[in-house]
Amino acid sequence: MNAAETMIWSAASGSIGLVVLLGVADALFSRSRASVQSLVYLTASWLFFTLLSGLPATLLPDGNASWLHTAQVLIGPLCAGLGTYGAGHWLAAPRRDRLTDISFRSASALSLAGGPLCLFLPIGSQLVASAVLTVLSLSVAVWLAVRATQQGDRLAWGLAAGCLLTLPMELGLYRIALNASRPSVLLQAGVALLGLLSIAVIAVVLWLRNHQDLQIRHDRRSRRDPTTQLYDSVAIVQKIIRGQRRLARTRRDGALMAVRVFEPEQLLNLVGQHGLNEIYSQLARRMQRHTGVVNPAGRYYDRCFVVLIESLHSPGWIRTMGLRVASSLRRPLEVVSLSGERIKVSADIAVGMVHLSGGGKDVDQLLHEAEDMAKAARGMRSRAALLDEFNRQAVPVENAELGSSWHAMRPARPHHPRPAHGVRQQRSPA
Repeated sequence: MNAAETMIWSAASGSIGLVVLLGVADALFSRSRASVQSLVYLTASWLFFTLLSGLPATLLPDGNASWLHTAQVLIGPLCAGLGTYGAGHWLAAPRRDRLTDISFRSASALSLAGGPLCLFLPIGSQLVASAVLTVLSLSVAVWLAVRATQQGDRLAWGLAAGCLLTLPMELGLYRIALNASRPSVLLQAGVALLGLLSIAVIAVVLWLRNHQDLQIRHDRRSRRDPTTQLYDSVAIVQKIIRGQRRLARTRRDGALMAVRVFEPEQLLNLVGQHGLNEIYSQLARRMQRHTGVVNPAGRYYDRCFVVLIESLHSPGWIRTMGLRVASSLRRPLEVVSLSGERIKVSADIAVGMVHLSGGGKDVDQLLHEAEDMAKAARGMRSRAALLDEFNRQAVPVENAELGSSWHAMRPARPHHPRPAHGVRQQRSPA
């Protein structure tokens, strides 16, 4: 290798090394399994490029031909096996279809197992067999990446492009490694450029998919209201739907609670937006102290909280829960006013509750009824109301006769011979 060739391959190897260092930084920053897998593949690709280019034989002292030949035989199938294994996970092959999954697994196993077996062949055939395994695995990866693009995976186009650039690069590197006479400097420069472009393209595509996966997981983790740390509206609605299914499956009963804050504009003029957010946060914490962490609570919208209560032991707990929450939230809250002083304010709140038996109503109807109960409770002394399923009216929870059985709270069926006794308002003695 003359001075010009050494300069070309050293520059290309160093540039690919910078890509690997960026992969190290991404792995340290994201700390995800996918980023570590990407780093392993990029490192193996850099070793493959450097070893087959002949650069170590030029830069290192003499007497290294034995280990260099062994390393050249092993690195190709190793890089191909890691690449097909990572590409299978990258393309979600197990969830895509059986052919894609089996093809990736077979190509990866053939490369990883066939690499060491190449060393048992005659010395003149070892590198040739290694090249066949490497190119075959890459061809399978190209075919499966193109197939994934036809199934709607847009990022697979980038992976297919990177693999297509890698194919002539591998052929060129194996030609250099197999022939005693090196090709022209121009051809070597083209192979080096293809190596840099292919690894850079694959690195960018891997980063894009890893970033996409991290963003999806972050969105799942951050499905909470930033002010109150309760579930956001989408998450709490989904939990209510799943809760209804559980109640129907287990034949249990529960309740849906809505806490409504009225006229927050008056508080906004007094404490500002930061103070109003602090009020919402304190109300959410007080509410959860009584409803419990096992009952999911969410912020349905800015002035309405919703709690799915599944841990009610008896109908009487509906009354207890409603009164406790309403009483706690009506107590004064200490916040900082616009003038910077700590003051005590009281929020205008009301609590509405609807009995859940696991079926018969969709989630929109339940939420609408619970909020209507909260609006009706604003005019009641306790600020807590329960929906009477029989006459469809709001009843103060302190006056509701709930009985000791859940069956008494369910509406009577039309074919039932006897009228059912459910939630009703107590009559004051004459």
